[in-house]
Amino acid sequence: MKTILVPTDFSKCATNAYRYALEIAARTGAEIVALHVIYPNEGVENNVYSAFWIDEYFKQRERDLRNWTRRQAKREDLKKVPVRSQCTIGFPASSVSAAVEQEKADMVVMGTTGATGLRGVFLGSVASGVIARTKIPVLAVPQKGAFQEKSTVVFATDMRLRLDEKTIRLMRELPQMKQGKMHIVHVLDKPGEPDKGQEAAISQKLADIQHDFRYLHDRDVAQAIVNFVESTNAGLLVAVAHEHSLMHRLFFDSMTRKLAQRVKVPMLALHDKS
Repeated sequence: MKTILVPTDFSKCATNAYRYALEIAARTGAEIVALHVIYPNEGVENNVYSAFWIDEYFKQRERDLRNWTRRQAKREDLKKVPVRSQCTIGFPASSVSAAVEQEKADMVVMGTTGATGLRGVFLGSVASGVIARTKIPVLAVPQKGAFQEKSTVVFATDMRLRLDEKTIRLMRELPQMKQGKMHIVHVLDKPGEPDKGQEAAISQKLADIQHDFRYLHDRDVAQAIVNFVESTNAGLLVAVAHEHSLMHRLFFDSMTRKLAQRVKVPMLALHDKS
């Protein structure tokens, strides 16, 4: 993993997500790119000096972003993490997607709930927009989501794992995967026998990530997963946003949003292989 993109609106939730990203970067050697998106109407004064004020406002936002990133790295090991800051004018989801391409980011780390008002939209509903637009892993961190290096990981899946090798490598680099244990959870609406062939295929992909398989029976898939996360005191939830068919994409995008709204731990959203 080389680059982690962290969008921020300077809220408490964004701060927590940024600190979470710092912990990952410190352990993987990744660089962080902190992104602040300025809405087109921000900093606009309704007078003849609008152009001047817009330019000054943009420069001030750049200074604010640099100062904000410095304040978050309080430990010596976190201060060593390479960080670049970037301000852009636009709208959140499209701006984050463009930055992913520009920076060739390996992962996006962002908060799931932002400040109130207009800025609250940025890290709230936009998280699902970023997951839908980008083809790289997106780690959504709730405001009280704490980094745990040795944590239980819950991987919610329909047992049809089509992840590319780059995503698998990123998963292996994550501290939680290296230090903790993963429960691969499949929710069924009725009792059924496990498919050992599917289990073997997934185990082969995950290789040295310690894992086991758990099967739950419940019609409310999202709630069943949330309950399992809570019962195992998991520190990270992983889910896949499938794209191999329109119906599957609609279903799993919806499922991802439901999980993001209900779960209280960080959630890593992955994508199928293109």
